[in-house]
Amino acid sequence: MNESKNRKVVIVGTVPGRDSDPSRPLVPIRRGQGAAASLLRLMQIDPCSFEVIFERHYIIPVYAGRSRNGDRFPKAMAIAGVEKLIPLLHGRTVVLIGKKTASAFGIGHVAPCTWDEQILDAPSGDHRPTTIAWVPTPCGINLWWNDPMNKQAGEAFLVALAQHAFDLSLRGLAA
Repeated sequence: MNESKNRKVVIVGTVPGRDSDPSRPLVPIRRGQGAAASLLRLMQIDPCSFEVIFERHYIIPVYAGRSRNGDRFPKAMAIAGVEKLIPLLHGRTVVLIGKKTASAFGIGHVAPCTWDEQILDAPSGDHRPTTIAWVPTPCGINLWWNDPMNKQAGEAFLVALAQHAFDLSLRGLAA
């Protein structure tokens, strides 16, 4: 994992849900409910620690409404959101939550819970590699998480990620 400048690990989700707080990306509002709560349960971390040790963003910063398959993910808004986020991600360690998020960043072909080095498109000329991975959305209806082998691998990946982020935050305090 990329540890340049001891900066926080970045987690990027697709879009805030109907009942979430856009100013607190990926932090569950209701205890124990929703994909954000599932993510923290799998990471074995509490919401306060999660907010402190991770930098968090959504591709689309506002709730985009419902579609027949869940929350809407308008392509034009996603492209604009990715373009806005890319400058923040160069040289960082990044985890994308959900296949739609991975596809928007062009790494949907990478196997879930697998690190990859990518040079993200940069009009600024910043070509530092980004260490990047994606995790399927951890909700009860996701078939990937329902496979016992995937669940074990995903849990191990997320627990190791939380530990790495915690270690980075401690190093940042000590510096």
